Amino acid sequence: MIKLFSTFYTYFSENLQQAEIRTFEKEEPILLAGEEIDGLYFLLEGSYNVLSPEINGKELLLRKCTPPAILGDIELFQHCLIQSNCIAKERCTFLFITQQAYEQTFKFDADFTQLLLEELTFKLKTCTTLSRVNALSAVAVKFAAYLCTIESSDIANDYLKVQNLQEIAALIGTTSRHMNRVLQKWAEQQIIERHDDTIHITDWQAIQAISEDIRFV
Repeated sequence: MIKLFSTFYTYFSENLQQAEIRTFEKEEPILLAGEEIDGLYFLLEGSYNVLSPEINGKELLLRKCTPPAILGDIELFQHCLIQSNCIAKERCTFLFITQQAYEQTFKFDADFTQLLLEELTFKLKTCTTLSRVNALSAVAVKFAAYLCTIESSDIANDYLKVQNLQEIAALIGTTSRHMNRVLQKWAEQQIIERHDDTIHITDWQAIQAISEDIRFV
């Protein structure tokens, strides 16, 4: 797994022998907001969603993560509790460095610190962009961006289950009523077709154009 780590992350040290391998199954929580962090998680395989818990009990999608991606860096730098819920969207494998190993060894490695700073810079850029998207973009844009983000893993042969609409609406900060309005308009424009409990996406180019190149990644 250390060899796989090196294909994603520009860092290598014999100290990585101290690391563990942790796996999480689909829909299993990796981290939960409000809990204490126990170390650094470097994603090697799979994907997960980062979700912001809202006051109304729902969760807002911040981004979908695939390798390379790091969890726990913000919390270790800031000495704070976990900030977001991180849920596996498929089976995930992580190289895990305990907080103790970080504090005693990796913290004093300049190359390792540089790796973490690059990840933090990326997170700041993407979170700033997506905060603006969630606040200002139209529902159609956010929905199209979501569909383009999950295209490879959650949509089977261009078909999306209608039962998922309420969940998707919550993730992108809108309501199923607004989603249905968008879908009705797209059906009239022959971008999609609705068949009972599924939506068939017939024009991916149109969806990509509507998304304005925004992705939850």
